Amino acid sequence: MFYTVFLAICLSSTPVRDCDSHSAIDWIVAPEQQQGLAACLIHGQEYAANSRLLKDGEYLKVFCTTSSIGKENVG
Repeated sequence: MFYTVFLAICLSSTPVRDCDSHSAIDWIVAPEQQQGLAACLIHGQEYAANSRLLKDGEYLKVFCTTSSIGKENVG
């Protein structure tokens, strides 16, 4: 099964458990789908670590979904 990697950018003041499609200030979709959930999570972490998109006071949270509809189905 292939997974799409979504990265939610949330403010540091947002608890990690509450970082979802309703509280994220932005979303990033990784360019490649990954085969398997573990590969998706690892790729998402690598993509997040290599991105320079965060500002002070923000963090990234990785979501993996088999849906290609979009971020409204994540979180």
